Amino acid sequence: MLKSILKNIAWFFYYLFIACLLWTNSFGYLDPDYGWHLKFGEIISQTRSMPHDQIFMWSLNNKSWVDHEWLSNLITYGLNLFGGYIMVSLFFVIIPLLTIFIINRYVFKTYLNAKREKIFFAILQLFGIFGCLPHFGVRMQELAFLLFSLELITLDKFRNSHKIKYLLWLIPLIYFWACLHGSYLIGIAIIIGMLLYELGLIIFPKTKNLANETSLDIKKYFLAAAILLVAILTSCLTPYGKELYDFLKDYGSNRYYLSHIEEWRSPYSLPLRYDQIAFSVLIFTLFLGSYFFAKQKIKPWKLASFIALLVLASRSVRHFPLFLVSSLILIIPTSIRGNLDAINIPYKRYLKALTIICLILIGSSLLIQSKTNKTPFRSYCDYYPCQAVDFIKNNKKYSKLKLFNDYGWGGYIIGTDYGIRPFIDGRLPQYPYKNHSLLEEYSDFFKKDLVAKKLKEHDVEIILFKSKEPPYEPDFFEKYFLGKKYEERKNPLLEFLKDSNNWSLVYNDDIAFIYVRKDKK
Repeated sequence: MLKSILKNIAWFFYYLFIACLLWTNSFGYLDPDYGWHLKFGEIISQTRSMPHDQIFMWSLNNKSWVDHEWLSNLITYGLNLFGGYIMVSLFFVIIPLLTIFIINRYVFKTYLNAKREKIFFAILQLFGIFGCLPHFGVRMQELAFLLFSLELITLDKFRNSHKIKYLLWLIPLIYFWACLHGSYLIGIAIIIGMLLYELGLIIFPKTKNLANETSLDIKKYFLAAAILLVAILTSCLTPYGKELYDFLKDYGSNRYYLSHIEEWRSPYSLPLRYDQIAFSVLIFTLFLGSYFFAKQKIKPWKLASFIALLVLASRSVRHFPLFLVSSLILIIPTSIRGNLDAINIPYKRYLKALTIICLILIGSSLLIQSKTNKTPFRSYCDYYPCQAVDFIKNNKKYSKLKLFNDYGWGGYIIGTDYGIRPFIDGRLPQYPYKNHSLLEEYSDFFKKDLVAKKLKEHDVEIILFKSKEPPYEPDFFEKYFLGKKYEERKNPLLEFLKDSNNWSLVYNDDIAFIYVRKDKK
């Protein structure tokens, strides 16, 4: 017993370190969408029904709404009701930590036996986790991190054994995923890819030799296909049914948000995401090395899934956690299995002790630095307009006016529960609006020749926005290798308001300003 504990003590502190890292990161910022997630969870809890009408954004009065994260919102509200923001944060620390533990348990049991392989795997994993931190914290997409991992493990078990029983787990998994987060569409795409791959092996039997694969017999294939199709169809049994697909298709039909919302942009757009780029290059290099030089080849279905996630992660930083999952389950184990024999670093007791000490010291330092708080809507006033929103609340004549707000503040405004309705929040950037998207309509307010027209067109009565736009400051690489220069950012909306005789400044601090139309003052 004691020997077993001592053997695994380094891994215990490894997971404890990751927990400390996730905990500190969770309180490092407040997700701009947390407010509306909480409010919709409250609405679902109190009404016992799914919201179908646009409730908060006055710009979309009488428009329909599908909450594609309704179960996540309900869970978040329940946790907040039970234990406040600390309980919510703890839950969203446990989710990625549990995911990492499940992945490691599966990979170590199935692929990696040598100690050096496990250590190398953990180092790569930790590297990837740092790249995921901006997408962790109190974020609903964390649930996709867990569910995508379970799906890939299930499919990998099936491919290795051809046992149909494993596929049965995908039926409840896809259903709950569709209730929790819209990224279930990626899970469905992977399933469809698996079906096509298995069909290809049957139709073109010679490919089995090239890929060193075994295929299902026809009877077993149709049984597997039936199970996987049932798993896909369960997504239509969610409370929104087909409406969910009708709503999510707008993300594909209009892609303006991909280049204009920071968390949806490519890691290769400025400012560069060096951590994600470096990890992607490292894993791709590792894959190439193993593909051409290792004795054990990566199976084509793993390769196809990996490439698909690599492309998604290259297009949007938001998909990086899913790319990490695909790397950890599909690529890294096969790439390093049996290929580290040349590395002969004796992992003696003193080295293990040093590793544990370092993990303890760094983890403790992270905990000391963490800014644990119970009141998220009052604890991040360096980033959100706390005092400005209080000003509107305390001046009742302003709280019912048509507000134009900063995109990133919409969710916060909803979460304060002051009854102030924003023009836009983070839910619906892709929502069809006047032959383009709502985000494009919002962006028109910042075009010098359209400011006055848009304010009049929407009958905007009060404006809450950032006091100043932070300048673009290129880092060393961007400055000396890409030739980028320091750039002041001007806000045409603010410049218009300053010069206008129809608007009055009624509030201003270091974070936000409020202008009110004079006839409403």
